[in-house]
Amino acid sequence: MRKLSTRERVLLAILVVVAVVSGYVLLFSMPLNEKIQTLGQEIMESEDLKTQLESRWSQQQRLFQLTEQLKKQEGEVRYMPEYDNLQAVMVELNTILADCQEYSLAFQPDDPEDAIYARRATIPFTCGSYDQARDVLQRLHDSPLRNLITDVQITEQDDGSVKATAAMLFFEYQTDFQPAEKEETTED
Repeated sequence: MRKLSTRERVLLAILVVVAVVSGYVLLFSMPLNEKIQTLGQEIMESEDLKTQLESRWSQQQRLFQLTEQLKKQEGEVRYMPEYDNLQAVMVELNTILADCQEYSLAFQPDDPEDAIYARRATIPFTCGSYDQARDVLQRLHDSPLRNLITDVQITEQDDGSVKATAAMLFFEYQTDFQPAEKEETTED
């Protein structure tokens, strides 16, 4: 075997260095970088999943708290007064609307079709500000009398006061209700 020249030795050394560097890059560095990227993606996915689970957990906690509140309120269900409860309605509305600058009440007659009677009322009132009008509407809503606010109109006046109109239904129960008999028609 012949002896290698200096030039061949240098080329062989460069070739060995290139082979070692290439082997390191192909066998260690690239798989390691891919593994690091994969782990980084898995960490991000895990953090997203953690955020989603925390959100669900807080949602479940809120639902649990609401359920507990509803269970506590079950004993506080508002009763439905018996028919011809107009005096109690008037007293309650007078109490709620006492802070208003002016108000009026208009009740519309209604023919009951079943044991639940819906007394229709239109309540125009004037307050000093929007917040006062909103407070009155909230108190109407929260009234112990069973009711439904069907329409609300709020208008600001030139003097800064607020004129509001609430259309409402007050529900009453008729204990002695007798359904009207329908007339039967016969065809010849």
